[in-house]
Amino acid sequence: MKSYVHSTIASTFAWAGNIYDLTILTYVYTFFAKTFGLDYFSFSILFALGLIGRALGGTFFGNLADRIGRKPVLVIGTAGYAIFQAALALSLNVISLFVFRFLQGVFMGAEWTAGTVIAYENAPINLRGIITGIVQAGYGIGYALTGLSYILLYQEPRLFLLTGAIPLILLPYIQFFVKESKVENSFYIKPRVRDYIPVLLKATLGMSGMFVAYFAVFGNYETIAYQYLHMNPSTLGLVMLISNIGLAFSFILFGRLADLFDKRKLIYAGVAGLTVFLVFAIPTIFNSLMVSEAGIIGYAFSTGFWPLMPLLLAEAVPAEVRGLLSGLSYNIGGFVGGVGNIILGLIGTIYGIKGLMDAIDGFGFAALALVVVSVITWPKSGKPIAVS
Repeated sequence: MKSYVHSTIASTFAWAGNIYDLTILTYVYTFFAKTFGLDYFSFSILFALGLIGRALGGTFFGNLADRIGRKPVLVIGTAGYAIFQAALALSLNVISLFVFRFLQGVFMGAEWTAGTVIAYENAPINLRGIITGIVQAGYGIGYALTGLSYILLYQEPRLFLLTGAIPLILLPYIQFFVKESKVENSFYIKPRVRDYIPVLLKATLGMSGMFVAYFAVFGNYETIAYQYLHMNPSTLGLVMLISNIGLAFSFILFGRLADLFDKRKLIYAGVAGLTVFLVFAIPTIFNSLMVSEAGIIGYAFSTGFWPLMPLLLAEAVPAEVRGLLSGLSYNIGGFVGGVGNIILGLIGTIYGIKGLMDAIDGFGFAALALVVVSVITWPKSGKPIAVS
């Protein structure tokens, strides 16, 4: 089997486990409220710590991956987030709960930075779009599996949370089958990160918009489903399963289309879809369970353009800084998404579920506008940016 196939498989499933552990908390707010006395604002901070930790992890480990290689960082990141998920599941007090969640986020940032880049760099040039889409499809796979697990284990919340340690089984496969990526040294002198600040800022703006638009909806949808739509646990699990299977397919579809068509136009198409489905997914106008279910499925599918922004960045910078800049932009975006979710949690605590829903729509539309601005101002050349 060709080396890029192994790196793609490992990166996809490590990313799936990453997202499984990130999103699994959203199903068990009631458990945390009863066991640890968390109100919705505190719970939103707990969830967001996973995203905030990513910013630090992505920055540190992205730089480390550029120096020591992608593979060891992929191993460290995958092991770290799975171990701290197990520790979180077994937490006995609030302090350990928050500490373990933050540390988990740090290692989540490490895994994404190394996994996405090693798959991209090992892939044949003509397949890099589809490979990036396949890896990002791990997001949909991981989130879909949370829905399936929840259907089976919603009556056992600690056991449900403990399933987030399963990605530890990937470590032997990564160690023995994944090869370090080979990159072209196009610079005789180590490039300076500050030479790429303009493109980094544009990428970070786009990533931040994506994260806010996505987690404003999916970071709070389970609460809306229970408290506003009165959805039962099995139905919620099934909706999340279907939505994220569609998301995984959409990632692959957009990745393949990116090999054939202009990536920026594809991003515009995805943003248009999110704009339409946001109104139905968060039914501030239509108090209808079926409308919301259809809307959340459409919203998830429209998110499939997400891998194209990292792909634009990877094409715009040299390999020597690719890991660091990818990690910075993606994980700073995650940090902004986390802060946005904390603000939404505060709004929900003060103004109730209806106020939360109105705020989600407002945050979503504003965030999508940021993505459009980022893409409009993006450099038109697909070649690495030259520096003096």
